[in-house]
Amino acid sequence: MMGSVALRRLIHCLVALAPLYYLLPPEMPGLPVKRWHILIAFFLIVVTFEAIRLRRRITFLGLRPHERNSIASFAWAAAGITTALWLMPMEIATPVLIGMGLVDPLVGELRRKRSSSAVQISLPLAAYAIICFTMLSLMVDKEAASIITISTIGSLLAVGAERLDLPRVDDDFLMIIVPGSLMSIIWLMM
Repeated sequence: MMGSVALRRLIHCLVALAPLYYLLPPEMPGLPVKRWHILIAFFLIVVTFEAIRLRRRITFLGLRPHERNSIASFAWAAAGITTALWLMPMEIATPVLIGMGLVDPLVGELRRKRSSSAVQISLPLAAYAIICFTMLSLMVDKEAASIITISTIGSLLAVGAERLDLPRVDDDFLMIIVPGSLMSIIWLMM
C-alpha cells in the first residue's frame, strides 16, 4: 500500500514539469510536426491506454481500488494538462499545473497523517498561493496587487476543487480546470 501511495505522489509531482512543454519550439525543426501535435499525441496515448485498461480490467501499482472500473486519475489529469497547455494563457497554465502537481500530494499526505482540518486547508492554500505568486512574479510584469489577487483566487478555487467529492470527475482534473478557467478570465480582463 505504501509503495502505491508513494508512486501516486511521485506521479503527481511530475505534473509540475508539464509547463516544460512551452520550451518546445512551435514547429519541430526538420519535421512536419508542431508543438501542439505532441500535446494531442500525449493525450491520445493516455486515453488509448486507459480505454485498453478499462476494457481488459487491468490493474497496476498506483491505481486506487475505486478506479478499477472507472476512469483513472491519471487520465483525468492528462485531460486537465492538455486543456491547460492548449487553451489557457501560459502565464496561468504554468502556476496552475505546478500548483496541482505539488499541492494535491501535500493534501493527500496531510489527510493520511490525519492532520487537523485547519491544517488540511490552510497549508495547501498557502502553498498554492505561494506557487502562483512566485511563478506569476517571475513570468510577468504586473503590479503586486494583481498577482496577489489572481494567486488568492487560484488557491481558493484549487483547494476547494480538491475537496469536492464528485462521483464521476476526479480532483486531478478539477484542480487544473476550475482555478485555471477563472484565473484565465480574470487574466485576460486585466
